[in-house]
This record gives sequence, structure tokens and C-alpha cells, in this order.
Amino acid sequence: MEDPTTRFAGPTSAPRTWRDNKVIRTLTFGLWGLRRLVDGAALLLLGYMALAILVQITGRYVFNYSIAWSEETATFAQVWLTLLGAGIAMRYNQHVGVDFLIRKAPLPVQQLCSAASFALGAWFLSVVVIGSLSLVAIGFMVKSPALRIPMAVPYMALPVGFSYFLLEFALSGLPRILRPGGPDDATGAAA
Repeated sequence: MEDPTTRFAGPTSAPRTWRDNKVIRTLTFGLWGLRRLVDGAALLLLGYMALAILVQITGRYVFNYSIAWSEETATFAQVWLTLLGAGIAMRYNQHVGVDFLIRKAPLPVQQLCSAASFALGAWFLSVVVIGSLSLVAIGFMVKSPALRIPMAVPYMALPVGFSYFLLEFALSGLPRILRPGGPDDATGAAA
């Protein structure tokens, strides 16, 4: 099992006061717990989605009966899985980025481009999170067709998923701005 404090502890020559800071250790442990929670939720959603589709296919082709709730819940699980998966992909730097020219630029230009990119991305994600809250409020008044549950349940995937994506985006982007060319910076890795 991964020690949550080692990933963000920095180089071994870092001052002991930074590593022993209780606030940093608490935040690091909280981030580690949040990531494990999101990973577990994504795994459960994927398993449930596969099972619900299997039930739907079995009902339709074996028993000649369509089970509406299984298709609906599989769709809701897919929405949640997609939005949580975007944050997981951001954690591992798996989103597509074209940075060929930026990597060839001098370090101050790389830092400026990273800062501009981060500001635009953080602004967009913040707008989506705030804008999706009104959709969730409307979702409390609308019921799903098959299960008759409030549509706020699937709509809640937007603010939750994009908030998690924003967190991972910040954790990925800030080191590129603060320490360009450092060990956490993928743009400075090429020579």
C-alpha cells in the first residue's frame, strides 16, 4: 500500500520542518483518501454498469422482456464514471496536449504559457462547476423516466466530477508554473 505522505514529500534534501508540518501532512493524507475514494467509486461504477447492461441484454434476448431501470441506471453510472474518470486521467497526465513548440521555448516563455494555460483551464472548470449547480437545482423538480428518482442524482455528477477534475488540474498545473523544468514538469523534461 502506498504511503500517502511520500508522493508529495519532495526531494530527500527538503527541510524537515516542511515534511513534519501537520497541516501539509493532513492535506496530503486527505488527498490520498479522496483519490482512493474516487478510484473505488470508479471501479464500482464500472462493475455496476457492466452488470446492468448484462441484465438488460439477458432480459431482452433470453426472456424477451426489456428492463427499463437497468438501462437507465447504466446510463447514470456511465455519466458518473466519465466525469470522475476525467479527473483520474488528469492525475496521471493522460489528457492530450500539444506542447512541442512550448518545450522548445526558453524557460520564462514556458512558464508564461503554463500560467496562461492554467488560468484559462481553471476559469473554464470553475464556470462549469458553478453553472452546473443550477442544473442540479432544476434536477430536484424533474424525475427520471423509469425509476422516478430526481434527476439531481445524475446531474450531481457535473459539479462533483468537474470539482475533482479542477483539483487534479491544479495539482498537475501549479508545479509547471512554480518550478518550470523541475521534476514535476513534463514540459521541461525534453532537452
